[in-house]
Amino acid sequence: MPVSEVHHVAMTVSDLDRAADFYEQALGYRRTLRTDVGGPGIEVSLGLPAGTTGRVQYLQGPSRIGQLELIEWNGTPTRTATGGHLELGTFLLSFAVPLDEMDELYRRMVELGAECLSAPNRVLLENYGYITAFAARDLDGNLLEFVSLPSREEIRAQRQGGGD
Repeated sequence: MPVSEVHHVAMTVSDLDRAADFYEQALGYRRTLRTDVGGPGIEVSLGLPAGTTGRVQYLQGPSRIGQLELIEWNGTPTRTATGGHLELGTFLLSFAVPLDEMDELYRRMVELGAECLSAPNRVLLENYGYITAFAARDLDGNLLEFVSLPSREEIRAQRQGGGD
């Protein structure tokens, strides 16, 4: 039996309130559960050093699937990975965006201080169709992708050789 969809993605952030403000404004997500974590149970289940505590803020998009969990752990945050494409582990978080909202989202990301790697760009993916996408780094340097996908009809047409 397959496992359900991704319930949430947890991201370590340097400043919980700043990160929650950014994602709330950038993505239009709403804040849900806010809690503190720590103690032997969480240390054992997540393999954390003794004494680790954190502050947590969940954010939820239009559906209840795929929430974002932001965690500010006690201690000094460090970045040991650059998120480069050859590094093992999470490369980016990708969010589906309607095409007619892409330019407004790009402007909003710029206004919020995100490092946008390019403006929205239209790209043909072989055997799939055209996507429009851009990538940006959040305020802690995490790579985010925003992508508008082709419709099922456009994908079918592309696969049948009828796409432009």
